[in-house]
Amino acid sequence: MTALAGYAKVALLLAVLSATAVNAQSARQGEDTTGKQIEHARGFTFGSNVAGYLRLSTDVCDIKAAIGPDNTANYEAAAKIYSDGKNSFKSDGTQRAFQEIATAPYRGEPTWDKYAKYYGTPDFLDTEIAAAFAGEHPYTSIAQRNETIVKGVESLIQTVYLLHEVDEAAGKIRNKSLSAATGAPHNVDETWAIWVGERPDCSLWGLAYRRGKEFGTLVDCDNSKVNIGMLNAHKAMYEAAEAGDLAAFNAQRTEAIRLFMIVGIQNALKYAQLMDAARARNEPEVVEAEQTEGYAYFRTIEPLVAAADPTAAATIRKVFYPGNPAPANALTTVRTAVQKIYPEYDITSADIGSFGASVPADCLPAAIKANAVTNGASGSSSTSSSGDGAAKGSATVTTARRGAIA
Repeated sequence: MTALAGYAKVALLLAVLSATAVNAQSARQGEDTTGKQIEHARGFTFGSNVAGYLRLSTDVCDIKAAIGPDNTANYEAAAKIYSDGKNSFKSDGTQRAFQEIATAPYRGEPTWDKYAKYYGTPDFLDTEIAAAFAGEHPYTSIAQRNETIVKGVESLIQTVYLLHEVDEAAGKIRNKSLSAATGAPHNVDETWAIWVGERPDCSLWGLAYRRGKEFGTLVDCDNSKVNIGMLNAHKAMYEAAEAGDLAAFNAQRTEAIRLFMIVGIQNALKYAQLMDAARARNEPEVVEAEQTEGYAYFRTIEPLVAAADPTAAATIRKVFYPGNPAPANALTTVRTAVQKIYPEYDITSADIGSFGASVPADCLPAAIKANAVTNGASGSSSTSSSGDGAAKGSATVTTARRGAIA
């Protein structure tokens, strides 16, 4: 073989290996979302590729599966997904992991600074989850560990990370960085991807849908009031980001936080009521599980509650803090406290609804089961008295235009 022929073979081999690496990276990153919509949350068309952000919800589902029910938790497997990531990839092909998000330095952003100041540490997202993985106080029982880990990634981290992206978008508007691919509109794409998720059974969209179903605040069988409100807020934020209109953008940021608060308050009322029911049945282990789940969810909005009324936040925290004695009437205590902050966030009792409210009999959780990226616009079963859950789905992709809820 001549030297020239040998070099040619090496060059061909390198080219094949390079193409294989590119294809593998493309597969890891998922199908390009540019110009597409999510079927279970139609109405917003992505202007850029944010497939990796959609897949954060899939990591949540895999952590849930590793934790499993009751005594079956595989903490090692769940911790590996939490620390290393699994399904969500960055544009450079490296994995995005929840622990990386939880310990990233986002100082100087309003949401991050408010939460870090309230919790007294910049690692506020990671500390409780790390303690739960280790079985450290106050997360010593299986239920306390499991609920803290699962709800910590599903609710707290995804919410604060979404708000980080909102704050980053505002910074880009100030700096006149407005391109669809990398500017402020791209950050809005990222926040919508985090909200709706590839797996709605493990996304914030799915959580808002479940609460709407339980509290009687569905608009129809496929949409909760909060999800439609968040869709409209994101469409308006995107338009403001494109136009470089910071005032209009910030108005929608305020609306998004209001919607987060509605779901957070519904969480608090639900788990206070479930604590009361378990206490009445003399089931202390169930009380413990409901209390911890309530606390894990409450940490998502606790700094925002405290900003409006520190006493209300302290009262609710005392009810839910793992291991604290359950009060005689947790629901009344929590309801009285949260109602004090309604005016600050322009929330009404009608926005919240009532846990256990009836929903149309023909409403099945089809929206939770649906899981696809497609085109188009979207326009009584008994409520759950136990932990959250939903069915899985599959994914397809087609082109779409930016649309509106019909």
